[in-house]
Amino acid sequence: MFDHIIVEVALGLAAVYLVFSLLCSTLVEFISGLLSLRGKQLERGIRYLLEDEKLSDNLLSHSMLSKLSDKYRKASYIPSGNFRIALIDSLQLYSNKDKTRLECLQELPEGGLRQSLTAMWLDCDNDELVFKDKIEVWFTNNMVRVSGWYKRQVQKTLLLIAFILAAVMNIDSIRIARDIPHDEALRSQMVQQIPKLIPEQGLFGQENVLKADNVSAEVELLKKRYQILQKTTNELETVELPIGWKGFGFISQSFQWYDWLLMVLGWFISAFAASMGADFWFSSIGKVINLRSAGKPASGKR
Repeated sequence: MFDHIIVEVALGLAAVYLVFSLLCSTLVEFISGLLSLRGKQLERGIRYLLEDEKLSDNLLSHSMLSKLSDKYRKASYIPSGNFRIALIDSLQLYSNKDKTRLECLQELPEGGLRQSLTAMWLDCDNDELVFKDKIEVWFTNNMVRVSGWYKRQVQKTLLLIAFILAAVMNIDSIRIARDIPHDEALRSQMVQQIPKLIPEQGLFGQENVLKADNVSAEVELLKKRYQILQKTTNELETVELPIGWKGFGFISQSFQWYDWLLMVLGWFISAFAASMGADFWFSSIGKVINLRSAGKPASGKR
């Protein structure tokens, strides 16, 4: 039902996107760790919760939170228990024994924080343990929003870096799709080498980025990514895919303005494909290989 050349073009593009997305995601995670992007988004989320600059500064400087950071990096993860203790202590909700908990809450600056804490206290029927649990749940639920902020920021950064690298390395999807059908030797190499990439997957989705909730986990994740990137690149070294600037005659008179336009479009397609993640291309290669095997003629000829 499917022409094998079309399937092999898809396979070649998926192989390029796989290695390219591995490279881009590893680079983005390194930059994110270097600039402490997760920690900055976490701090932004806490300030958003408290809605008061002074209260936010007091909370973030509390030793239960500040000790999770160092002079080089902001904390990328805060346990809900630490947040609850630091919040109650920094707001001094238990400092005045002559006032009820509700009266202490009413003394907070008017805004979302006072409204939220008051509603939680009224809902817990004067049960301190339930109140503390509700604060932790409230913090955890709001951190889901912070995770969404971080994922969107990483996605934008990944797309930008992928486009820059696609231009520097001339990873032109249109050129690749145009050249593979005319190179039978290349297609033969792809069929032999690309199936070797299938066993390794599952380390490059955004959910894994968010699960790495401390520095050692991030380092271990980056180490594993680099190992797979190195292995995958070695497997594809024998496949001379049409990428790069070597032998590229863009200076010739035959290279017109619309050729530049198509090349830039090809870079953008490659960048967008890389932003979809290496896990997606791992599974796509497997599906394309299965499709090719299922569609192979009985005679064994292509």
